[in-house]
Amino acid sequence: MKTTYLIGVILLGLSITTAAHAQTGEELVAQLTGKAQGPARDAAQLTEAYQKAVDYLLPLMSAENVNSRYDYQIMLQDMGSYAARPGAEAQRLALAQVMVKTLEQQAKMETTVRHWFILQLERIGKAESVPLLATLMSDEDKNARDYARRALEKNPDASATDALLKELAGAKEAGWKIGLIDALGDHRASSAVKPLTQALSDSDPSVAGAAAGALSRIGGQDSAQALFAVLAKPVGPVSADAAQGLIDIAGRMAAAKDTAGAARIYGSVYEWAGKATAVPIGVRVAAAMGVIVTDPSRGTKEAVTLIQDENPKMRQAAIQAARMSTSKATTQALTALLPKLKSDSQVQVLGLIGDLREPSAESAVVQVLASEDEAVSLAAANALSQLGTETSANTLFDAAVNGRGSVQKAAQDGLAVMRSPQADALIQAKAASGDAKARAVAISLLGQRRSEGTAGLLLAYAAEADETVSAAAFQATVNVADAIDVAALTDLVVKARSNGARTAGVTALKAVAAKAQDKEAAGKIIIDQMDKVQGRTRLALLSSLTSVGGATALKAVTDAAQSSDEAVRDAGIRALSEWPDYEAVPALVDIASNAQTPLNHYVLAVRGALRLIALQQQPMGQRMMGRRMGQPMDTAQVESRAVLCMKILDQARRIEEKRLAVAALATLPCERSVNRLLELVKDESLKSEAAMAAVNLAGAMLRTDRQAAQELARKILDLNVSADINNQANAVMSSRGMRGMRPMRGGQRGQ
Repeated sequence: MKTTYLIGVILLGLSITTAAHAQTGEELVAQLTGKAQGPARDAAQLTEAYQKAVDYLLPLMSAENVNSRYDYQIMLQDMGSYAARPGAEAQRLALAQVMVKTLEQQAKMETTVRHWFILQLERIGKAESVPLLATLMSDEDKNARDYARRALEKNPDASATDALLKELAGAKEAGWKIGLIDALGDHRASSAVKPLTQALSDSDPSVAGAAAGALSRIGGQDSAQALFAVLAKPVGPVSADAAQGLIDIAGRMAAAKDTAGAARIYGSVYEWAGKATAVPIGVRVAAAMGVIVTDPSRGTKEAVTLIQDENPKMRQAAIQAARMSTSKATTQALTALLPKLKSDSQVQVLGLIGDLREPSAESAVVQVLASEDEAVSLAAANALSQLGTETSANTLFDAAVNGRGSVQKAAQDGLAVMRSPQADALIQAKAASGDAKARAVAISLLGQRRSEGTAGLLLAYAAEADETVSAAAFQATVNVADAIDVAALTDLVVKARSNGARTAGVTALKAVAAKAQDKEAAGKIIIDQMDKVQGRTRLALLSSLTSVGGATALKAVTDAAQSSDEAVRDAGIRALSEWPDYEAVPALVDIASNAQTPLNHYVLAVRGALRLIALQQQPMGQRMMGRRMGQPMDTAQVESRAVLCMKILDQARRIEEKRLAVAALATLPCERSVNRLLELVKDESLKSEAAMAAVNLAGAMLRTDRQAAQELARKILDLNVSADINNQANAVMSSRGMRGMRPMRGGQRGQ
């Protein structure tokens, strides 16, 4: 009985195991790509599973329906990616062996699929793949040969290096040699140094150059000796490649902290480059930089020589190397030469001093601050601002107050960005007392630096009696507009004691009001103060309302534009003409329509109205977005604007305003605009302008109403105004074509 029970359990277990492994090809692929849970498998079971999955994918990867192949090719790739994950070596080996076996046995495999299999071996193959890949390097299929070479290049096993070396020994064609040499260089195997050294003597310079590059990647003493042997010969086509290879080896040695070894190589190459002829400048530059960085004692002398070289690339190399050097000696040596250098080199050295914040260079920088070359003085100011010392700050401030044009500006710019406690203390002290000119400079710097507490200081200085100080403070508040209280600033503008200070105050008030969170409230504050004053102060406050906008401010400005007081009326009309909101258009049109309006006010009103009519049109992309989201265009609004635009056109006093109105119609896509523009084309005085506006309107209408746009373009073509306009109309017509309509070729049509 026990025996029978045991047999039953065993048979049941076998049936479960068999069921677990009896998967369809699709199920196996899902499991072997990690997209579905699969049973545990030993090596033999893995091989069986991968073979079944590959057999399932193979015909699908070469199906007659080409478009369907890609998905199955990616499935094979995904299997490789999953098998190559860390900790899954058994799966990687099993899949690689299956792919090798499949490639060996499937002699008639479709070419693309065969290439795909080799590419997967490039991604996951190791020792098990090498024999097949070595064989494939002799394949009749050129692409298969190169895919095999690439796979061996990526293969980490030592046998892959042996296979590549064997193939190189018998290679004849230059391109194939180069590919093999590059692969060996990437393997970085010391066993490749000898054959690569031999390849340096290849009759084809491209092959020899590739060998130099491969040796540089392998590195080591033997590779370096082989490359130095090339430099020992007369300069030839491979000399520069060998020199660059040595520079690359030295670079890796320096990165590995073998500074002395790197310095020897850099020095030797630099000496060779200095004596040899026809050496690329890049080789000499790289070697020079290496010497300066790795050998400070010698490098400092070389940097001094290079910074005075006639070649600007060599001068730049000295600066770059000094920047990379761990020694200050090079920078200090370059600083000592500062007064004697060419202006471009002075700028470079000053940039180096500033970036490294080298305090010992301060006196040298001060000497060139007054240079006649603006670029040099600007660089000196920037260097002093980066040094940030008390002396630097004082020097810059003196130049900011008393220097000539370029030096003064450079000093002011330098102080504006200097971040140091010494600079903060100096500028605050200079702003608080002293002569008005110096205080004004310091106050301006306070605004630019935007330090904490600046807003309060500026408001206090703005209240002072001295016009220079007060105006400077008002101007500086523009830089801290977001931190200024509208009411406080408005009060100061009202109390300003001079026209200069008041003008600066209004400019500041506009900036502050424009950044106010509650513009309606800001407008009321200004209006309240405006109602309490008269004369220039009232007019100044009135002009500041253009930065606020809104209904309350608009009413105040509109009332002013109708005032019996000529000065107030002038200020009101000017403010209306600069208004930011479309709501000002009716008032502007009324002013323009009044025959009694003086010409200067008429022009202001017309131009202001047309600007707002055109400006307020919603961008075409937003209109299209609105339509897609179920929000219809407000055609009534466009129509009403077109009516106002045509009113201006009909009542225009001069041809200049008529042309402006015609241009504005081009921004209003509606039937009224279309009809009026086509009518105006018949007016000889506006023919060209109207036709151009019509074609611009047609172009703007393409996204919203293609048929209407192209119909308008056709009508413009029929009018045959000019070659240029015909070309633009043709462009509209040919935009995705118009059924039954062929765009005309060339320019002006025949009469």
